[in-house]
Amino acid sequence: MTVPPQLLADAFGDHDAQTTLVVDRRGTALWRVDLHDGTQYALKITTACTDPQGHVDSEHLALVEAQLLQHLDRDGVITGLYHRHGQHPERVGSWLTLSWLPGEEADTAFAKLRADPDDRGAAVHAAAMAGAVADLHDRGWRHGDMQEAHFLLGDGRAYLLDFAMAQPPDPADAPPVVIYRGQYDFFNSPELAARRLATKPSESLELTTASEVWSLCATIFACWTGVYPISEKDTQLSTPALRAELARGRCRDLASIRPWPFPAFEDIVMTGLSIDPAKRPTARQLQHMFEELM
Repeated sequence: MTVPPQLLADAFGDHDAQTTLVVDRRGTALWRVDLHDGTQYALKITTACTDPQGHVDSEHLALVEAQLLQHLDRDGVITGLYHRHGQHPERVGSWLTLSWLPGEEADTAFAKLRADPDDRGAAVHAAAMAGAVADLHDRGWRHGDMQEAHFLLGDGRAYLLDFAMAQPPDPADAPPVVIYRGQYDFFNSPELAARRLATKPSESLELTTASEVWSLCATIFACWTGVYPISEKDTQLSTPALRAELARGRCRDLASIRPWPFPAFEDIVMTGLSIDPAKRPTARQLQHMFEELM
């Protein structure tokens, strides 16, 4: 996919701005856009997706995310990120422009630590990730799509990305076109995986903060070890079997996959991966627990 000059003109008033493709997966393509005046933006285009890990009506997700980001901005939760949005000029999807944020994806940042173990570095990254989630939860929001690629890390802080599945405090404020069926399967909590197996595709699932804490710790687990906490099944070939395995909630033994021994860090992560939602700490508690390791 390429960026039509008309879209660049609509979004930035600059039809020949320089664009660099960053990622293209599951119906979403993201570019970095460098304008002639030196400013940088992110341009996201969403189109129809047939991948089973994609979302129904994914071509509308940029419009949905734009609405949610504007709401987050008005609530003072995520400010200065949203820029502009619209329909794709060729009628194949929708687009959204955002401020370009500094940092690197969480899995990339942790991969550097796996090559050069650093207890403090791992604690700093994990605390920042938990803090970003806690800032949302404290205001009654849930992110809805926790995964490695949706955290940017740098200078001791974390930015959350991709709010198309975000859920506001008042369900009446959620875009009506979204049916929430969970996130990327490997990061669905056991209770959410079980509910997805037991319900029809037309039924939205309830996402609790406790469920999202599991997803946060699963993301940190995957970033730190380089593997998912529960399964390596192919999501495109065995999704029902994968969800059944996730619903059982039995995590891998860290002793065989840890990049280096860090018992205190491991204990915190595994506390968030408790099968019982009532036994999981909050995101803010996780942040403070990781900060004590710094």
